[in-house]
Amino acid sequence: MKKNIYKYLRIAVSFVLLIYLFYYLVDFKSLTGIIKGSNLKFLSVSVAFFMMSVFAAAFRWQYVVSLKNRKLTFKTSLREYFIGMFFNNFLPGSVGGDVARVIGAAEEIGSKEISVSSVIVERLIGLISLVAIGLTGLIFLNIDSGSDYTGISILILVTLSVILFALIIRPVNDAVCELIQTYIPEKISSNLILYMKDFSGYSKSPFKLLVVFLISFAFKIFDGFFLYFIFKSLSINLTYPHAIAMFAIINVIKMIPISLNGIGLSALSWVIILKSFNIDENLSASVDFLTITISLVISGIGGLLYFAKNTRNKKTA
Repeated sequence: MKKNIYKYLRIAVSFVLLIYLFYYLVDFKSLTGIIKGSNLKFLSVSVAFFMMSVFAAAFRWQYVVSLKNRKLTFKTSLREYFIGMFFNNFLPGSVGGDVARVIGAAEEIGSKEISVSSVIVERLIGLISLVAIGLTGLIFLNIDSGSDYTGISILILVTLSVILFALIIRPVNDAVCELIQTYIPEKISSNLILYMKDFSGYSKSPFKLLVVFLISFAFKIFDGFFLYFIFKSLSINLTYPHAIAMFAIINVIKMIPISLNGIGLSALSWVIILKSFNIDENLSASVDFLTITISLVISGIGGLLYFAKNTRNKKTA
């Protein structure tokens, strides 16, 4: 019941933000005119870089699985990543996509525990690199987020890092497992500890984990170009460093769990951030509309793959 109330509150917040955006800040007719006039050539290039980013993320996950001496083919990794995107975009909350990936890859990996740990470790390292890029851009490019983004980002960065180290550093992991065993009923704790223990194996490969972080950091290049060419399609004259930093900032802001999948919050954030570059509200909202639209369209591939996989499984059952 409480979970449903929280979900409805997030929906309400998104609704209020959208009303405020379109009633006070953005003229819908001007917005649609800007979108219709966007440069399709640059939008096509933007879509291509978005696809490259998905391929890069799938490769990162495959590499994380290999740290446990298990095999996940790139084909499966890519398929399940697309399916995860579909669940993220079309279901409330982003956890559903990770659960879909865990279930989809567990059979090929041969271990539910490794499937869970690889998804969580890959996700945490990806988020840490994202926040780090956003902070770097904020500091060196003088980007105004309209709020205490630095404080929020540092808090998120520290929280994610603590969670990651608590999971993979063996002494800390052992202490957490002991707490679970002490305070959680045995029926639940026995299975939970099995999953927790699996995380500690990653600490045996600290250099390879650093490689995962560097891969993640490097692959954000594609995300930067994705946004840069959206800027170009709308004739927004901002540099590539601005694009990659702003991509990170907006995605970190969307992590704040007050709206439904960041709807409304991301659009308002674009308006606030781009205002400091003398870009009007309608053009700013157009950036949000195009980024979300491209994400939704591409994640539709995941929906097709999901239904095709289910159909195939039913035929072979």
